[in-house]
Amino acid sequence: MEVRRYQYRCGCGYQGYGFGDDSLDESGYFPELLGRLQEAGMRMSYREAAGWLGRWRVKVSKSQLQRLCVALEGTAQALGRECLAQQAHQALPGRAQEGGRRWCIEVDGSLVPTRVEGGVEWREVKSAVLYPMRAPSQRYYVSALVAAGEFAPLVHGLLRQAGVRQADRLIGISDGAVWIAELLGDLGVKRHILDVYHASTYFETLLQGLGFSEAQRAQQRRALLRGEIDLQRWLNNHLNDPALLAALPTEAQKALRFLEKQALLNHTNYPQFRREGLEVIASGQIEGANKHVIQGRLKIAGARWSVNGAHAKAFGRSQLFSLRPILPFNTVRHVAFPAA
Repeated sequence: MEVRRYQYRCGCGYQGYGFGDDSLDESGYFPELLGRLQEAGMRMSYREAAGWLGRWRVKVSKSQLQRLCVALEGTAQALGRECLAQQAHQALPGRAQEGGRRWCIEVDGSLVPTRVEGGVEWREVKSAVLYPMRAPSQRYYVSALVAAGEFAPLVHGLLRQAGVRQADRLIGISDGAVWIAELLGDLGVKRHILDVYHASTYFETLLQGLGFSEAQRAQQRRALLRGEIDLQRWLNNHLNDPALLAALPTEAQKALRFLEKQALLNHTNYPQFRREGLEVIASGQIEGANKHVIQGRLKIAGARWSVNGAHAKAFGRSQLFSLRPILPFNTVRHVAFPAA
């Protein structure tokens, strides 16, 4: 494989060298066009992508596009998982006593339709998004249709891929799911925060059970969303009457048990989080990823996926929207379509 070296000059005056891989593979397409074909198939349905490409005078059928994308995405998923699994066992760079920065990590799952004999089964694609707290647009994603135990090494590898150092501090934000709490604990997060929007939903149910008026509920919920309420203290102040607790409706009792558990774990002390300078107390990044990165392609009308297909597409989409993909495209295409 021949790799061409070239010199470049940036507009700011910086000069350097880069490497361009213009060598062909066995896909039958030039490298740049092959990359555009894959991105089109990643962003929209194959039929829609083929039509869109046709308007740019790129003649490719739906079946041809699907064949190319399946090969590239399957290869990227296999190589990417292997790379992350290897990185997961490496120590974080740097030394713990150095000054570090704060990173936020959010984890969640999203259900997608998969084909089974006789119908459809909804399975959970697990996703994680990692970003510096002061630079939330610099996001690194990883998504996979796997069990929680198989997902953990991918997230460990993602930390190394993003450049997290030993002195850095991890802030975990979740919806309170047990598997996510276990993963965040395994990652060594310094502060675990219950997403304030999830907390406010349970809080609303509890307030209704306690007989708060609509205006009172709105006032309390706004205060919680602004990070002004420590739920542990609030529960201690308002729920010290056993008769009141016994009279709570079933749904309100469930909400109370959830909030008590999270408060005891110190996941809901939002005023304290603010005092510590934590600027993120909500999981908007991962909720957006579920909707845009995963559901935007895997839950389009009529879509039914094989397990392997959903896994490869979810992993590929997570890399498409990451600040930097795990593997460069040229590496993937030469493995997917090796030249003779």
